[in-house]
Amino acid sequence: MDGDPARWLFDPHATRALVLAHRSPGGRPVDDVVSDVVWGDVVRLLRWAAAGSSGPPELRTGTWWRLAAGCAALLRRLPALSAEVAQPWTALPPEPAAPGVSPAQRIDDVAARLATLLRTPEPVDLRALAPEVDALGEAAVQAIATSEIESLHRDG
Repeated sequence: MDGDPARWLFDPHATRALVLAHRSPGGRPVDDVVSDVVWGDVVRLLRWAAAGSSGPPELRTGTWWRLAAGCAALLRRLPALSAEVAQPWTALPPEPAAPGVSPAQRIDDVAARLATLLRTPEPVDLRALAPEVDALGEAAVQAIATSEIESLHRDG
């Protein structure tokens, strides 16, 4: 798999292999199920992020809404999923955005970090994953707000 997300991110066989690679060797069935659920959600989030970056401008706001909602849904479930696999839970804040980085660029940056985690075939502590998901959702909300403000200025 190369670095071009279009080549692997939308390939169901490639993404399924990446999801399965995160299972712990010799893990319990519940560990495998939680891992599959979490990484399956990460794949969907990455697909929404890619669609927002490459899709037509008139569809970006709707795509970013879906991305933000997907991030929020996963974040709501992570504490319970952590309990299921006996991982301690602490909500860590996302890394602040670098100054001068647009929300759309931040979506791309955070999605690239999440894609790196996805493509690294080892278990990832859910506490370490949560801030990245939070940062992606935050960037999506900021992109929506920026888009709406720009639209008001154009139309007003």
